[in-house]
Amino acid sequence: MIGRFVLTFRRVQFQFWPVLALALFLPVSVMAAELSGKVEQIKDQSTLALERIMQAISEGDYGLYTRDFSKQMKDSQDRESFLQLQSNLQRSLGKFKSMEFLGFYVQYGGTITLFKARFSKEKEDVLIRLVLDRKKSPAHITGLWFDSPALEK
Repeated sequence: MIGRFVLTFRRVQFQFWPVLALALFLPVSVMAAELSGKVEQIKDQSTLALERIMQAISEGDYGLYTRDFSKQMKDSQDRESFLQLQSNLQRSLGKFKSMEFLGFYVQYGGTITLFKARFSKEKEDVLIRLVLDRKKSPAHITGLWFDSPALEK
């Protein structure tokens, strides 16, 4: 009788594993799908914003440049600062050619997106950091940095 109980118990245990596996892995796959959706949303949102910024710098369009900026960012980036940035980028790096989304991280409530960009005068990649405040809809830009040794000259 003990032998039968063990066999029966093993049968029940065997049937239980697929249910347990499904219960454990289904939430993980749902969370992965949600995260993947957020990554794509952040990528699309930040890419579009940076494309507008780069177009604005190329064309000298201050209104387009500040379109997605937070109030604080607009206050710190007046027209004169914009023209100085435009001149410095074009003199040191040349014309904007392309960019590639590298990823993002979240820090102090901001989403920091990373891009590598190519310019006509610079042989090396230029790192661009774009900081988004995603608590607001649409997201506002709260930071923008261009990192390249050519800009330090």
